[in-house]
Amino acid sequence: MMFHQTPHRPSAGRRRIPSALATALVAALALVGAFLTPTVTAQAADPAYKVLVFSKTAGFRHDSIPAGTQAIRDIGAANNFTVTATEDGAAFTPANLAGFKAVVFLSTTGDVLNATQQSALQAYVDGGGGYFGIHAAADTEYDWPQYEQLVGAWFKSHPAIQPATLKTEDRAQAATAHLGQTWSRTDEWYNYRTNPRANVRVLQSLDEGSYSGGEMSGDHPITWCHSQGSGRSFYTGLGHTAESYADPAFRSLLLGGIRYAAGFAKADCRAESGYTPLYNGSTTGWSQAGPGSFTNTDATLASQGGMGLFWYRTKEYNGYSLKLDWKMQGDDNSGVFVGFPASDDPNSAVSQGYEIQIDATDAADRTTGAVYGFKSADIALRDAELNPPGEWNGYEIRVEGERLQVFLNGVKINDFTNTDPARSLAQGYIGIQNHGTGDDVSFRNIRIKELGGTGTTPSTFEGESYTSSSGVQPADHASASGGRTLGYIENGDWAGYSQASLTGTKTFTAKISSGGSGGTVQVRSGSATGPVLGSLAVPNTGGWENFRTVSTALTGTPTGPVFLTFTGGAGSLFDIDTFTLEKQAVTAALSSNVHLFYYPWYGSPVKNGSYRHWQQGGRTPPQDIGADLYPKLGAYDSGDFAGAVAQHMRWVKQSGAGVIVYSWWGRGGYEDTLAKGVLDAAQQQGVKVAWHIEPYAGRTAASVVSDIQYLNSTYGSHPAYYRDAEHNNRPAFYIFESLRITDWAALDQVTQNNTVLAQTTDTSKIAHFSGLYTYDGIAGATAPGWKQAGDYAKANGLIWAPSVAPGYIDDRAVPGNTTPTLGRDNGATYDKEWNNALDPAIGGSPTWVSVTSFNEWHEGSSIEPAAANPPAGFGYQTFSGAYGKTGTEAETVYLDRTKYWVGQFEARGVRWRRDRLTSHAGTARAVPQEGPGLPPGPVPA
Repeated sequence: MMFHQTPHRPSAGRRRIPSALATALVAALALVGAFLTPTVTAQAADPAYKVLVFSKTAGFRHDSIPAGTQAIRDIGAANNFTVTATEDGAAFTPANLAGFKAVVFLSTTGDVLNATQQSALQAYVDGGGGYFGIHAAADTEYDWPQYEQLVGAWFKSHPAIQPATLKTEDRAQAATAHLGQTWSRTDEWYNYRTNPRANVRVLQSLDEGSYSGGEMSGDHPITWCHSQGSGRSFYTGLGHTAESYADPAFRSLLLGGIRYAAGFAKADCRAESGYTPLYNGSTTGWSQAGPGSFTNTDATLASQGGMGLFWYRTKEYNGYSLKLDWKMQGDDNSGVFVGFPASDDPNSAVSQGYEIQIDATDAADRTTGAVYGFKSADIALRDAELNPPGEWNGYEIRVEGERLQVFLNGVKINDFTNTDPARSLAQGYIGIQNHGTGDDVSFRNIRIKELGGTGTTPSTFEGESYTSSSGVQPADHASASGGRTLGYIENGDWAGYSQASLTGTKTFTAKISSGGSGGTVQVRSGSATGPVLGSLAVPNTGGWENFRTVSTALTGTPTGPVFLTFTGGAGSLFDIDTFTLEKQAVTAALSSNVHLFYYPWYGSPVKNGSYRHWQQGGRTPPQDIGADLYPKLGAYDSGDFAGAVAQHMRWVKQSGAGVIVYSWWGRGGYEDTLAKGVLDAAQQQGVKVAWHIEPYAGRTAASVVSDIQYLNSTYGSHPAYYRDAEHNNRPAFYIFESLRITDWAALDQVTQNNTVLAQTTDTSKIAHFSGLYTYDGIAGATAPGWKQAGDYAKANGLIWAPSVAPGYIDDRAVPGNTTPTLGRDNGATYDKEWNNALDPAIGGSPTWVSVTSFNEWHEGSSIEPAAANPPAGFGYQTFSGAYGKTGTEAETVYLDRTKYWVGQFEARGVRWRRDRLTSHAGTARAVPQEGPGLPPGPVPA
């Protein structure tokens, strides 16, 4: 591997760099750029299938359509699919579309489908089919809102045909894997009405500086993909000219897009943002540990010999999403190591870190997707999403605390939690393995997004990993981390670290040595002349190999990259081995998969002018209220945003749940007027807000559709508005007492972009819904119908969100009521319902778990803290005794127990995704369940 060496600057007292070091480093890797010659060769054994090519035009007609149709026929003849070409919208019927794996819109324009045909296409793709739009497919169906989401963006304008440079952002997708990092070609370059990047995976973008007429402010996607319901969508803006269809590189792009749309080429087409490249052609910051190496050609690392480890030594990480692309040539072996300490001995990564395996044929816990030797991947999911040798695959490795999740081509296949005290995922380095001669695995586009960890886990950087400098050079030290330091430091020198962000940093610590006069380190923000945030005095330590640690607090508002400036006397001052940035505490991520039902219907004279809801059952607040438990906050007002509501959101955060489901009783109603204030309070704690549409007077299926549109348009831009990242960023709407209405066909207008849940376990009553939930807190104790409902949801790609509760009692709210009650049994009821939900044999493997409730005080199902010393004389119950806690210590016990169960739900991998194995024809393969039910944890007295 080549490292940039700052030329030696002769100076009295400076130690020379051994010449052998530079020779060895330069010889380690040769950096050679190349462009792969594209060809259109048959892929590995796709089964025979059919593709429908639709080229009807109601506007401008491209004269390239015949060439495009013939090109797709030729590609199909070489790759085992047949083409039916038509310009007749009558082809769009459910029965006819069911015979095709993918539908290609080839430069269609204008209004080409009637409403019935539109519905057929939408149902086909949402049900598992594939769509591929070429060029003017974006200039189509402007009066059909769902089409914009299907294609990704609508056409706006274009300049004259001219050459331009395309940047290949994703070189793992089958459509673009054959291309270099850039591609120069001539075409007609579309501008789009909106930038689709937030909703799609961008595969190619235009360099607007390479041509004239670009109007997308420098971020100009031109080819992209995304999931659509249970199906897939692919679009490219290329293909205006007839000559394009004779270009082998463009033909390879067409083949890859068709194979993705048809479901044969697997790819991670989730939208992506916020990632920092660690390797995309440059090996700066990487080191080889142990024998063997990686070649670096065409922004691709290829393993050679071994067994060794190529690791990113510039920084260790403590909470992140790591993404990378990899390819095996055959039955090969490699892996990705995480969570290991700095070392040039690859065995330290084996003994102190974890390996996510890449291997086609080893034992289950040692093959692709496994945490090597510790936990197998879900083999059925893995095999369904794995591209074969010779094709690229993508990993996302998500590390949060001691939890490690593995995603293959966008689908989670493993969920592991470290319990080994000799290892920790909470802090460590990352690397890729070169396993040995004949094990040929390649890597591309290694990138990372830091997520933040728990507590104040520090980030440590090697002193010699600077990205800009004046005067300084690396120096060899056998006793230093990684065997090197930042050395040759003299008065006036400086070093900058673009990879080290000061944002949020409170303390700077450095490991230093000095056999010279010592001196001062100044920590600066943003540049070598930026603001000084803190200073360190460095003494003579008694020799260059004698290291000690010095530290300083930082002042001001640290932002930007770290720059270190050095002052002192004559000659060499000191060396820096490592430095550490300790940031302010970051709380653990809340679970977006646990939802608390939240009731904003209370009022008091403080805000509302009078009591609201508390008087239910003929009570006289504030001491006498319609509830069998008394809130710790008293008879509060749901409009007290700075008081009661702010405290609610702090408590929700304490519970570990990331979403409240807001009880909403119609447009302009009391709860609607408070929604903005609750959203603001939720945002302050990182809590998201979904919606519980209640049975208000006159509610119909059509009015619910209007409600969903209203809520999205009124509140949808708020940062606290819940959107499910694992289901195409859809907001969520729970429909209480959905069985009151028998015909929900109107929901088809909104379920393409929204998750809408029915309240039932009767799967014959959920047509047109996105899934189902239960709400009933009493039923959770026996879970009637849960297994069947959950299995049905999984088999049909639906959401299953069973509801758990700590108990139920409404005696004071409804005097004389004969409704059954369910005692809390000091917490045993809550544990039983959670166990039922998380045991696949009982609960049917939920996607989400909903909790009834955060604060439905009338029904006694609240986890909101109840007063340990309520007003006397009214017969109020308390939480005392739950989970062994008494008095005021018991007030928050159900929040804490919820957090325990949230951790079980997330860490044990019990979340079950929509079944990605379902074909568009509706045939599903069973997904193995993850063993027996969870242990109950400590049972309360």
